Amino acid sequence: MLLALFILIERRSQQPITPLHMFADRNRSGTYAIMLCLAAAIFGMFFFLTLFVQTVLGFSPLEAGLAFLPVSAIIAVGAGITSNLLPKYGPKPFMVTGSILAAAGLSWLTLTTVDSTYLGSILGPILVFGLGMGLMFVSLTIMALSNVEPRESGAASGLLNAMQQVGGSLGLSILVTVFGTASRNEADKQVPAFLSQAGPLEKAQFAKTGQLPPPWSDQVLTSGVSAGFVTAAVFAVVGALIAIFVIQVRASDIERLKGGMGPPGMG
Repeated sequence: MLLALFILIERRSQQPITPLHMFADRNRSGTYAIMLCLAAAIFGMFFFLTLFVQTVLGFSPLEAGLAFLPVSAIIAVGAGITSNLLPKYGPKPFMVTGSILAAAGLSWLTLTTVDSTYLGSILGPILVFGLGMGLMFVSLTIMALSNVEPRESGAASGLLNAMQQVGGSLGLSILVTVFGTASRNEADKQVPAFLSQAGPLEKAQFAKTGQLPPPWSDQVLTSGVSAGFVTAAVFAVVGALIAIFVIQVRASDIERLKGGMGPPGMG
């Protein structure tokens, strides 16, 4: 409701904060939609992975943070590759490849089970995902600013950042809902197994708290996390489809990139 009201006000304003004509360009609108989808996926990925590595794998908060450092490194590698090759090939190949890699990494994470390990099941998928994001970030920024008047380059860039924040918030809320539903369904399956093996003290504790102890609780959490990754992968696939079918390669964009990344709107 607030978003609809904001759009209504912006349409009537003589000096809008968000010039809605920015969405008239097909490539720019597609870029914003891709950022929305990928932000939804990446926010959810880190949220659920943090839960998994700390709760199931027993990592400390510091260890969990260190476990995600390779993602930053591989993103930097992907961004460097893109920056060097973008003037030759244009942004679309990197947007398509990056979004497909992001979807592949998230799809790989859906295979996470209670017996998964960091090196065997987590590191590989997050590196694939990180490389995809590295290929995407530079391409998305270039495309968002392509053919924009210099005086509106700030608004175009700001919209891309806004899409990232809105996508992350919206995606996380959706993924947490999926996680909660899947966890409750799995808990309904695990409770009978727990009660059949639990002693009197364990049963009394469960009756008091309603919380399953490990390993049953780990199974419940992992089931919810895996379902969350499925939804995140769907977001990434939607982003890949937008990159493939919506984004168009324009000769003017490639020529501008070859000319040294001139001011937006000069292509």
